Amino acid sequence: MVLLRKTLYVVFAAMLLASCANRGIGPQGGPKDSIPPVPLKSEPEIGVLEWKGKCIEVTFDEYIQLDNIAANMMMSPPQQNPPDVKARGKRLIIQFQDSLRDSTTYTIDFGDAVCDFHEKVPLHGYTFYFSTWSEIDTLETMGFVYDAETLNPLSGITVGIHTDQSDTAFVKHPFTRIAKTDSVGFFRIGNVHAGTYRLYAVEDISRDYRLTVGEALAFTQEPISVYPVVRDTTDTVPYVGPLSTLFLFKEQQQKLYLQRTLRDEQHRVVLLFSSAPDSLPSIRPLIDTLHHHVQYSTKGDTVTIWLTDSTSIGIDSLFFAARYRQTDSLNHLEWCTDTLRAIWRAPKMTAKMQEAQDRKNRNRRLELKCNARKDFEVYDTLQLVCTTPLRDIDTTAIAIYERVDTTRKSVRFTFAPYDSLTMHLRFIAPLEPTKEYELHLDSGALHDVYGITHVDANYALQVKANSDYATLNVKITPFDPKARIQVLNNKDKVLRELPASEEGAFFEYLKADTYYLRLYIDSDGDGKWTTGSWEEHRQPEEVYYFPGKVQTKSNWDFEEVWDYTAKPRMEAKPKELIKTSSKKK
Repeated sequence: MVLLRKTLYVVFAAMLLASCANRGIGPQGGPKDSIPPVPLKSEPEIGVLEWKGKCIEVTFDEYIQLDNIAANMMMSPPQQNPPDVKARGKRLIIQFQDSLRDSTTYTIDFGDAVCDFHEKVPLHGYTFYFSTWSEIDTLETMGFVYDAETLNPLSGITVGIHTDQSDTAFVKHPFTRIAKTDSVGFFRIGNVHAGTYRLYAVEDISRDYRLTVGEALAFTQEPISVYPVVRDTTDTVPYVGPLSTLFLFKEQQQKLYLQRTLRDEQHRVVLLFSSAPDSLPSIRPLIDTLHHHVQYSTKGDTVTIWLTDSTSIGIDSLFFAARYRQTDSLNHLEWCTDTLRAIWRAPKMTAKMQEAQDRKNRNRRLELKCNARKDFEVYDTLQLVCTTPLRDIDTTAIAIYERVDTTRKSVRFTFAPYDSLTMHLRFIAPLEPTKEYELHLDSGALHDVYGITHVDANYALQVKANSDYATLNVKITPFDPKARIQVLNNKDKVLRELPASEEGAFFEYLKADTYYLRLYIDSDGDGKWTTGSWEEHRQPEEVYYFPGKVQTKSNWDFEEVWDYTAKPRMEAKPKELIKTSSKKK
């Protein structure tokens, strides 16, 4: 018996050692769980009538966890204080913070928030509904939300209906019922009571289920009707009606305010505004002897004050009287007068670092950047950009030469400043295809406001040949004189734009490449795509995509006749240009 026990012990030990030495061999656990949690029961039951309790508990067949409940869960109608939702073991507990309305059907859509505990497998689209009166509203309305300019489907957009059909409801009161768009822009507002509603969509950054200034929005021009459809005297089916299509846009005038006064360099002060103002701000230093230049960005949303003498630069704290436009509490633009302070805080430096910085400043040269290059486009303009504003330009020290073998032939040109402080220069010259040129600047041709100049500069370029390009003539039918046609790249970015013509929009100097076409109806005739306006109840200008692509070849002429009404607008955009959420539902 003792011998048998020893033998069994040896055998067991050998098996144990063998299993430890071969960890990677044999099964290492069961298959990965891919089944989402299954709800078994709830208190109260789903679809309960005349319920006005404070807590709902749902029991699942396994332990659960919640994933981003704030973003995933949506309660309709929305409550000012959303319910408190927790996962405890196998139970989902919903505790209401606000009172429930009378005679209302409530829907709680959890999206993908409810997941199994171990593998985080989501229960897609789990919804709980109940009613505080004797019936469950079963009607619904659905549709899609698209970006008004690109026609891309938009996910995560809040769509809502209002029983109050006045214009003020959208900005003052939360929606009557809500839903969110999925990854393909689709929405479904369920459990709707029969009636007529206004339909809206909103970006809802503020999460208050209404329109706030600065948020993108969409609306239908006319109210929608949601009623049952009676097929015969005994059968009634829920009404879904035609799918609604909403085009989301941002209004031109966003909330305007001064974001920041910044002195990032000792010699300049920068004012940053939240959006482009309708009138340029006025900036005046409180020190009359302060030497400076004021520069406005193209849109007017950035103001740069260049300090131009050592005394001004050496003042650590500067004050400016500013008068600018801003949005008031009623979302109206008003003039504001303010005193701005700009402080320079010098970085801490060792003596060695300070010496190196002083040496760099003493040896500083005016930095120039030029767009000259070997493959210079026929349609380009030769340009020069300086990093600081210019004070003096010696035109006699600037020349453009044509290179002919080993000789240089002078080319006549004019130049024009591109901005108010002449930091951006354009050279207007007859540059011909296939020829080589050189832009030359003698040292001292340009001086900035600090008296700094540059070394001799030479910029070589060679203009491409006409045969390197293709031409494309686009004719649209039916012809609309208000249409404007755009040529796009494979990133959906506009490369060229021309007004429609009965003879066609003739695009020259296109590289051999793949292109896409888009047009919009320029209803206001301002030569650019115009967004919508809530105050004016105006929709964005209509956009159409060509349903295919155009492949061009060098030295070829192409013509495309485009019937932009042949396909529905939302079906015409090429799939490769459509940007959607990667997560499909």
